[in-house]
Amino acid sequence: MIDLRSDTCTRPTAAMRRAMAEAEVGDDVFGEDPTVRALEEETAALLGTEAALYVPSGHMSNQIAVYVQTRSGDEVWTHRSGHVVANEQGAASVLARVLPRVHDCASGYPDAALLEEWAGGADDVHRARPRLICLENTFSGLVVPPAEQRRIAAFAHDRGMLLHLDGARLWNAAVALGETPARVAEGADTVSVCFSKGLGAPVGSALAGDAPTVAEARRARKLLGGGMRQAGIVAAGALYALRNHVGRLAEDHGRAQALAERIAQTPPLAAEARTNMVLVTTPADRAREFAGLFAREGVGCVPLGRDLLRLVVHLDVSDEDVDAAATRIAAAAAAAG
Repeated sequence: MIDLRSDTCTRPTAAMRRAMAEAEVGDDVFGEDPTVRALEEETAALLGTEAALYVPSGHMSNQIAVYVQTRSGDEVWTHRSGHVVANEQGAASVLARVLPRVHDCASGYPDAALLEEWAGGADDVHRARPRLICLENTFSGLVVPPAEQRRIAAFAHDRGMLLHLDGARLWNAAVALGETPARVAEGADTVSVCFSKGLGAPVGSALAGDAPTVAEARRARKLLGGGMRQAGIVAAGALYALRNHVGRLAEDHGRAQALAERIAQTPPLAAEARTNMVLVTTPADRAREFAGLFAREGVGCVPLGRDLLRLVVHLDVSDEDVDAAATRIAAAAAAAG
């Protein structure tokens, strides 16, 4: 099986396993794990923030960000398909007790007209108080331009709101833009980054921001059961990935482009490469059928809707895998009739 369901479907490299086996550890709940501290410090430095907190998952880092930056009943603005509202079991409504307000902008981020419309009447006592805007970068493989993020951040800050960036694949955005991670994070009050997606570590994400916010996040992590003891073992895998696997993401982007070009020559399918993702359009209402046909031929993918499939290129996908996947997808399309 050529598993293209997600860039989380990877295996630790031999060098990463050695780093994990040899990691110096302590009790991280007491703040005594040197490997976790090193990971947090390097992450903060790369993102241009004062501090960062290692957490078990991106789900947890996003929810902590919402929890520590809102009050019960506040309004949180995001895309209807944003991970923070669409893929985290409605946790923001359960834990932080906030009201999501969602948009459907094709870019993944709200345009100026929408922001102005939503801000109108914000002081009306009948309305929930707008408090937090959540962006995602990359969003379904699309990169948020830094200028657009700065525009949204300025809008939020001018109105007493905050900006959280779900940067699970921020590393991909930085490579695609040729920018530093700090530049991609610019303007956000908090930033979540993943060490598994794209980078190939087995466990973990981080939440970065100013020191007081991260201190509150540390308390929230404990509240949610996210404190780990000798966490340096898994943090070492994340630290290795951060130091060694960011630059190679360009290879994933190139392979995604090559795969999309091959699939685009396979009627009745259409394909578009977005950083390390390939979005495949099927005939109407046949996405699940085609996903099953792909799987039968030995290619894993994820249906995103009635006529859309997602394939994700990652650390374990070679040029030979791309060629084989394209050939198998062509066979699946032929079988579909």
